[in-house]
Amino acid sequence: MNYFYKYTVEDFDKLHNQVYTNQSDSSKRTFKSTLRRIEKVYCKSLNELDLEFCKDPVRLHVVFQGTNYKENTFFQTISCCIKILKMIDAPLHLVNKYIKYHKTQSDKVQTEKIKTFQNTELKVDFSELKQTLIDYLELEKLNELNYKDFMGVLILSLFLLIIPGRSSNFMNMKIYTSSNIPDDVSHNYLINDKKKKEFTFVFNNQRKNTVLPKRILPILDNRLLKLINIYLDDYYKDNRTRWFLKRNTTPYGELKNIEIQRAVIHSSEKIFGFSVNIDDIRRLYLKHIYNLDVNLLEHFELIYLMGYKQMPKMLQKLQTYNA
Repeated sequence: MNYFYKYTVEDFDKLHNQVYTNQSDSSKRTFKSTLRRIEKVYCKSLNELDLEFCKDPVRLHVVFQGTNYKENTFFQTISCCIKILKMIDAPLHLVNKYIKYHKTQSDKVQTEKIKTFQNTELKVDFSELKQTLIDYLELEKLNELNYKDFMGVLILSLFLLIIPGRSSNFMNMKIYTSSNIPDDVSHNYLINDKKKKEFTFVFNNQRKNTVLPKRILPILDNRLLKLINIYLDDYYKDNRTRWFLKRNTTPYGELKNIEIQRAVIHSSEKIFGFSVNIDDIRRLYLKHIYNLDVNLLEHFELIYLMGYKQMPKMLQKLQTYNA
């Protein structure tokens, strides 16, 4: 192993690409970004660590427990270490030690997840989901994802980085390049103000339980702004329909409601390690807001923006419980 002590991130990245030639570009990027994360955790360059992270999985776990990284990130790092140990032909007992530790810890976490998500009710906090997504956005090279994976990340972000509305908010939605809001109310809009470099959502969809005829939501989150800019610059193909969320394969056209919902489930499974749907996110958000402000019943603007006609029963029960 000593021969590889002074290998840099670039050295291991090159070796990985040579050994795992058939792996996807996404897997190759993940391997390299994990090496960068190891440098960040140890506060040293890789070639200064003498493969310390590949000598004992327990010690590696202790180091990660002193950071803000989630368990899923640690498991990804362990998997990276296993790859390295195999590539450098490390002693079999050491490789097996890492494999066994990975399995033991992941089984333990999975058992806790089963307990946590009993009765299909999510116990995770909205803020935890949001932070995990933010961590992912900071590490992943977003403009190198394939179209499906990028769209999944973008759509999931539409429900975690801004107030989570209904999936129908993003249907029948067109991109409108202007600084003004169009008079037309037959579509929803993403207003692209190129002069100010700003985006604003305009929701016009008429539902039986929607109170406000028009809801305007400026996009203030820099991460979502970055995602939309990447989407428009690197992925979006204008075929004159100007739909906001659309397919890049036949049949071309706007994404359907079920496709938006599936994108959230697919992307959340990949990023969080378990799937959530849009309704889960909306319920978690309401609980999150309620816990921040026990007087939420007095603040109907937020409820209206989410598309409710009256206070959801879940919050009514919480209010009664805390009275």
